Amino acid sequence: MIIGSRIPWPLRDGGAIATYNLLKGLSDAGVEVSYLSLNTNKHFADDEIMQKQWGFLEMVGYRNIDTSVKLWPALRNLFTDKSYNIERFMTPEFRADILEELNDKPYDLIHFEGLFVAGYAEGLDCSIPKLLRQHNIEYKIWESLADTCRPGLKKWYLHLLSRRLKRFEQNIVHRFDAVVSITEDDKKAIDAMGFKGLSDSIPAGIETKPLPETPVDFNTVYHVGSMEWMPNQEAMEWFHKSIWPLIAQQNATSVFFMAGKNMPAHYHNWQSKRFQIMGEIDDLNAFTADKSILVVPLRSGSGIRIKTIEAMMVGKAVVTTSFGARGLPIKHGEHCLIADTEADFAQAVLSLLNDAELRNRIAENGKQFAEAHYSNAGVSAQWIALYEKLLKN
Repeated sequence: MIIGSRIPWPLRDGGAIATYNLLKGLSDAGVEVSYLSLNTNKHFADDEIMQKQWGFLEMVGYRNIDTSVKLWPALRNLFTDKSYNIERFMTPEFRADILEELNDKPYDLIHFEGLFVAGYAEGLDCSIPKLLRQHNIEYKIWESLADTCRPGLKKWYLHLLSRRLKRFEQNIVHRFDAVVSITEDDKKAIDAMGFKGLSDSIPAGIETKPLPETPVDFNTVYHVGSMEWMPNQEAMEWFHKSIWPLIAQQNATSVFFMAGKNMPAHYHNWQSKRFQIMGEIDDLNAFTADKSILVVPLRSGSGIRIKTIEAMMVGKAVVTTSFGARGLPIKHGEHCLIADTEADFAQAVLSLLNDAELRNRIAENGKQFAEAHYSNAGVSAQWIALYEKLLKN
């Protein structure tokens, strides 16, 4: 049984893609998979979607929950020592759902998909092996966000969230028989917490469909991501304010396209002829098909950027930061371009816009790399091998 913090649909962000491909890859490989999940208001899926999209699973069960940030609960939380990030996902009804499902069916293994449902492992008195898959080292995201904030109330609060989340994260891993991270760097962070169980790193599996046969406009630059995620907001505010003006000044024909769900309203004020705010898109392949260069200007975060791998798989050239490249064994100048200052990032984009040979080489190398390391079938085989090892212990 896999326990999730959300229904992974639609496939428009890295978290949904990673979980969906895990479920689909295991099922395609012959593993009997049941998925019991919270169904959040933020990523809500109705019964029609459940029946249409999840027929390959043995069972899909869900519990509706409102995980939105609310003022009074957040204020009350200040007077506790608990992580508000985690508490928003905890409900006794879902715990009862888990216990009922375990009583009804003899499962071989319980896989918790992400830190936000890890708390449900506490008090789960059973002999079934329990595994936690860490999409990110969550506290590091908030820690790095706090570090980049100006001194003030917001910085103080982000540091408080990161400290409480760190304490929870460091304690909860010991409730599991195995912890699997997506990157080797995150595995090292888990090991540094003193975890003594089975520890491993398995990348997120990726499946891509061929892009529509549309001519590519090589003057186009784009970004796509979940814009409610604070590291993405920080990245795009930096790009818009400090990087894009340098690019636009030196290349008069380039156009930037920014897409993603839950786009903050004030971002639409950035709209111009050469800086297009697209908002949420229905068809990622159609949006991507005629674009040339993906930018990932992250300055905080953890885990890997699945959108980066997807872009590489379909032959797009990528410019990212060292943060954006974390967890990916990619090399600057071979699979992508990596730059960390405004001037260097702008120059990297300009070099791809102005040099077709460089752009094509980076794109082709990135495509070969992504296909070799992140195909869903290969990643699913790694999961099955790890499950078998855990069950033998």
